[in-house]
Amino acid sequence: MFITKTFSTAFTAGLLAMGMNAPTVAANSDNVRVYVGFEAGQKTAVAQTLRQAGGQTHYAFDDLHAFAVSLPEQALKGLQNNPNVAYVEEDPKRFLSAQSAPYGIAMVQADDSALQPASANRTVCIIDSGYNLGHEDLPTNNVNGTNDSGTGNWYTDENSHGTHVAGTIAAVNNSVGVVGVFGGENVNLHIIKVFGADGWAYSSSLVAAAQNCESAGANVISMSLGGSFKSRTEDNYFANANNRGVLSIAAAGNDGNTRKSYPASYDSVMSVAAIDENRQVASFSQQNDQVEIAAPGVSVRSSVPMGTGSEASVGIGTDSWVGIGMDGSATGSASGALVDCGLGTSACPGGGGQVCLIQRGDISFADKVLACEAGNGVAAVIYNNESGSLSGTLGEIATSIPSLGVSDTQGTELLSRLGESTTVTVDAGNYAFFDGTSMATPHVSGVAALVWSHFTACSNNEIRNALNSTAVDLGAAGRDNAYGNGLVQARATYDYLTANGCGQ
Repeated sequence: MFITKTFSTAFTAGLLAMGMNAPTVAANSDNVRVYVGFEAGQKTAVAQTLRQAGGQTHYAFDDLHAFAVSLPEQALKGLQNNPNVAYVEEDPKRFLSAQSAPYGIAMVQADDSALQPASANRTVCIIDSGYNLGHEDLPTNNVNGTNDSGTGNWYTDENSHGTHVAGTIAAVNNSVGVVGVFGGENVNLHIIKVFGADGWAYSSSLVAAAQNCESAGANVISMSLGGSFKSRTEDNYFANANNRGVLSIAAAGNDGNTRKSYPASYDSVMSVAAIDENRQVASFSQQNDQVEIAAPGVSVRSSVPMGTGSEASVGIGTDSWVGIGMDGSATGSASGALVDCGLGTSACPGGGGQVCLIQRGDISFADKVLACEAGNGVAAVIYNNESGSLSGTLGEIATSIPSLGVSDTQGTELLSRLGESTTVTVDAGNYAFFDGTSMATPHVSGVAALVWSHFTACSNNEIRNALNSTAVDLGAAGRDNAYGNGLVQARATYDYLTANGCGQ
């Protein structure tokens, strides 16, 4: 339902009793847009009633016995009681389905269509929490898996983590959702589910899973996981797997300190740090002498099991901006004039029915949303006061309007559109924004396999060396503990291997 205006209790109750939604009100107007169904033989009579009520007919569907019409709100009750009218229901809005490329795909140069291989000749094994087989944006071809004892089927995901990782590697280049490093579906995926809903497993489970990856023909093992304690057995396994030609890649860790995480910190495994869209190391990314390479890991949008994610957006006319729903936000869609509410430290102005545009800072996100509500605002858009996207939580504070966060640049764009009719939507969806070195790891795993698919004669170590040699240097000159050798690059690695061959 579009949360745009409160209708008369009697009329709204009547619609709900008939299984209908309250109708949408055009912004800055007393008109509502509805379907009006007419009884057989009563088209002319109903059309005359609509004209007398000041209605504007948009469509007449003779075969459906219905009009689509905008008319004053006060006319609705009369229509409800008109014996020639079969029903009145909302004429709900429909929006274009669209695909967006997460910022990380271009940042690692995986948006170059010329790099997409013609066939699947590399296998990436994802050891994680499973895979939502049948997701609208994930491949069903070239995907299989191994069930791990105690965690259930590899093709389900109770944790969302594994499906998010898989989307960064392989989300399909179609008309919905996002696109992954391998948008053309030409990668083999083998899924091993070692984590259940509780999100932890033993080192021995990881070793057993990695062995199954090898048995499945994996070229790359992607591990968005880790722990603080090393294991000789685990270390020996990954060293041996490396000698057998497997490239193992793992998350550096999310503790925001210099502690080492394993398996990432074994010499035989590539350790991946997380950076944001401004190429700055994430505050949570661990920094140590084993960090080897970096990739996007802040506010990464990717697939999650169908219906478990959140879709949030701001729309003005034909323009739209993707936001991040506040954790704990009310769901729904709301429309109204866009009003600048500053920092939202007091009731937002606007007289009611407005969409509140609020800058981050000074008070909590929940208090900002409550300030919007106090001024009878219908939705809150909070924009960042520093570079980058904005995700936030309302904690345990109950709010009743949809609220979301947008970046500083999006906020600047919205400030130039004040007064215009704006629609804010926060609903359940099939995608979500996650943070972590877990999100950086599949970028590197995908790029490694993508480049390797063009140079199959190269060894795992030669691919690894090429990735490190072509990474964009970030932070201190040369390799450093925050960024390793720098930001992984697909096209640059491809060009390097084309010019120099595998042995450099």
